[in-house]
Amino acid sequence: MAPKMIRRIFVLLLVIAVASLVSCLVTQQAKTGDMLFQEKKYDQAAELLKTEYSNESDPVIRQKKAFQIGECYRLSGQTIPAEDWYKTASNLDNDDQRSAFMYASMLKSNEKYEEAVKAFTDYVKKFPFDEQARSEVETCQMAEQWKNAPSNYTIQGVSEINSIAYDYAPVLYNKNGLVFTSDRSDATGSESYGWTGEKFSDLYIATRNTAGQFSAPSPFSPNLNSDYNEGTPTFNKDFTEIYFTRCGSSLTTNDYCHIYYSVRNGDEWSEPVPVPIFNDSCNVVQPFLTADGKELYVASDIDGGYGGKDLYVLMRDAEGNWVNPQNLGPNINTDGDEGFPVLSDDGKLYFASNGQEGMGGLDIFSASRLNKQWSNVQNLRAPINSGADDFALVFDKVAKEDHYKIRSKGFFTSNRPGGKGKDDIYSFVEAKVKVILVKGDVVEKKFAIEGDPNSAVVGFMPMAALDVQSLTLDNDGNAITKSGRTVKSDANGKFQFTAESDKTYKLSAGKQDYFTKAEITNTNGFAREEKDTVIASVRLVLEKIFKNVQVNISNIYYDYNKANIRPDAAKVLDTIVALLKENPNVKVEIGSHTDSRGNDAYNMRLSQARAQSVVDYLVQHGIDGSLLAAKGYGESQPVNKCVNGVKCTEEEYQANRRTTFKVTSAEFTIESITPEKIEVDSSMINK
Repeated sequence: MAPKMIRRIFVLLLVIAVASLVSCLVTQQAKTGDMLFQEKKYDQAAELLKTEYSNESDPVIRQKKAFQIGECYRLSGQTIPAEDWYKTASNLDNDDQRSAFMYASMLKSNEKYEEAVKAFTDYVKKFPFDEQARSEVETCQMAEQWKNAPSNYTIQGVSEINSIAYDYAPVLYNKNGLVFTSDRSDATGSESYGWTGEKFSDLYIATRNTAGQFSAPSPFSPNLNSDYNEGTPTFNKDFTEIYFTRCGSSLTTNDYCHIYYSVRNGDEWSEPVPVPIFNDSCNVVQPFLTADGKELYVASDIDGGYGGKDLYVLMRDAEGNWVNPQNLGPNINTDGDEGFPVLSDDGKLYFASNGQEGMGGLDIFSASRLNKQWSNVQNLRAPINSGADDFALVFDKVAKEDHYKIRSKGFFTSNRPGGKGKDDIYSFVEAKVKVILVKGDVVEKKFAIEGDPNSAVVGFMPMAALDVQSLTLDNDGNAITKSGRTVKSDANGKFQFTAESDKTYKLSAGKQDYFTKAEITNTNGFAREEKDTVIASVRLVLEKIFKNVQVNISNIYYDYNKANIRPDAAKVLDTIVALLKENPNVKVEIGSHTDSRGNDAYNMRLSQARAQSVVDYLVQHGIDGSLLAAKGYGESQPVNKCVNGVKCTEEEYQANRRTTFKVTSAEFTIESITPEKIEVDSSMINK
């Protein structure tokens, strides 16, 4: 069983012999490092064993003592000196399997992954039947990859709380409090704890102000803290009940850890009472109470589990008793240690384990529940996890105004290098991985009469295997880059690409015998959307070129007996401007037609003036006049029966009053651009 878990959850003895019930008394009479080691006085044992090692000449005994020193440091969470002593022990006896394996394991815990791979590989050559060592080679390689490509978390030590001691297992309390476990110097009692050499641990609280800074920690409650070890609390939703772990009943008794319960009356907590879970011959630690108060999760080393410490869940019956303990099963529990269970608001289980594939010591994992079974165990990876011990994750509330950018936040514990003390509390923020997509399709119009662009549009047909070019524009509508990116439409004419927030994109597509057209879209404000994936949709409608065929331009209206361009007509002509700018080598004729009412000669002059006003508008907006021709047709080309002398409805007259667009050039170039609507002026870009 891994010792880190044991220390932090107060599981100080795994199988306690009768003699160990008076270990404190025996410790007082201990004369050798081995006796202190057997009594789990690792802090004292390490110092005495080093002295004995220096004075010893027998290499066999020296090797044994070197290994024990390594164990003392490992069990007290000091992996760097543990690595050195395991290496010394392994060098003194190259055939000692335990020393070689633990040396490789400490290399892994100290994030020396390349060296660990070599050490485990050499180990497997000597001891080829150790399947765990074989898997460790791949695990170290995986951990190296995770370290070099950290996930989307930002972590930071909580400097106002951390001390040189062990500070760990934070949990939220009321609106602004954080309750945690610590064995700092002002903890209750005057005795030191032989396992760590520090004080016995107590519960502490720190309060957070509106700026997010914590006050100096203070003892949580004198009624809960005792001369022995207390820690790892959990509260009900209104913070009137507490469950926590307590180990020890007297300074001369080193017995099992159990869950205790207390109720708050006003500002005072009642005298804690033990919660009967399992029996008195096992450790039950690290409680977590669900928000509805119906389930209590714990870790225990009771016989019948899968290994060291396993996770269990108990149900509260009608009388309030905790009954029907259920092991969480082999997907969660391993032959190592599992602990520090927490359920998030979305129902996921988070826990620490050194038996699942991880980066070194204890790692934090998540799991999902399906059909009452826990599965899909996922390592949270770096930077939450490291080669050191990482455990006791708890979630904090994300402010409503931050939902768009923060997926989750909270606290966890780690003894990684760079902290203030032996265990430190860290905050974490998981940023939302915002995926912004530009998705669209490329289509052409389907006409009611095939080949007749003046017939009704009855649908659209996808255009596959076309290159769609995307250019990023600045605020003035100019391309930031010359080349941009190109994606190809699929069999259904669809395309997509990832984009950035607050950017403007010009999309274009083209095909031989079709006009190249462009569409402008932007992603302004997309970063503040709460959804993980935000989509800008675009449709590129390619217009087929019908050479020498007059195509009606809809919605070009003139005031009676006038030829000037009205504002509503200008909006339509702006689309023609954009179209011709995307197709600069196409020659076109702008035609104007009148109905049959009025003098024929006058109608001819009026239609010519109207056609010329369109051409003038296009030239004023940047189109080469040499590519444009104005042609007035008067009433000479009616599209219906409404000729001179025939009385028609206003709708029939209107059909003849039209402006047309005709491609006249024999050759033109098609490059690649098309849109559903064409807006390219700078005033539209920022909308």
